[in-house]
Amino acid sequence: MNDRDLDAEFERIVAGWDSEAPDPQQSLPPSSTPTSTDVPPDDDDPGPAAAPPADRGFKDAGLNLPIAPTTAHVWRGSEPADEDVDELLESTAADDEGDHFTPPTEMDLPTAEEDPMFWAIVGGLGGGTLLLLYVLFFDRGGSGWWIVTAIAMIVVGFVLLVLRGGTERDPFDDGTRV
Repeated sequence: MNDRDLDAEFERIVAGWDSEAPDPQQSLPPSSTPTSTDVPPDDDDPGPAAAPPADRGFKDAGLNLPIAPTTAHVWRGSEPADEDVDELLESTAADDEGDHFTPPTEMDLPTAEEDPMFWAIVGGLGGGTLLLLYVLFFDRGGSGWWIVTAIAMIVVGFVLLVLRGGTERDPFDDGTRV
């Protein structure tokens, strides 16, 4: 397509900018743009070898491109029966009368006297990691013993965490515990 055809098509689009689109539920009016079969052949121009037939059901917009006609789309889903809706409403009303889930109250962290192992785990894992990051970012020329201390704190915290888990198993546990 040459530039003159592109400019003409652009002017056609801009001229119809404010017009409303046709309703897809109604049939489309015949196109006012000439199709390739409506244009009389020019004596100098041999034309295309085979012009597309006009009875294919495509609308030609002047670009010689097949454009599918607009069709209506219908929602094909089923709608619930009134009895089903009533049953659902009754079942939710019956559930409202029953027991509800009440979340447990917030638990405070244990004190060091109540659970010293908890605070040793937190100190080992948290404090060892923070010490290792401090040495890595701020004290690179420091003693290597700080790195050994940080790694030892992390290992001790992890071992305490594993030991805290216990060795007893629930006989009714089928592996679906969260």
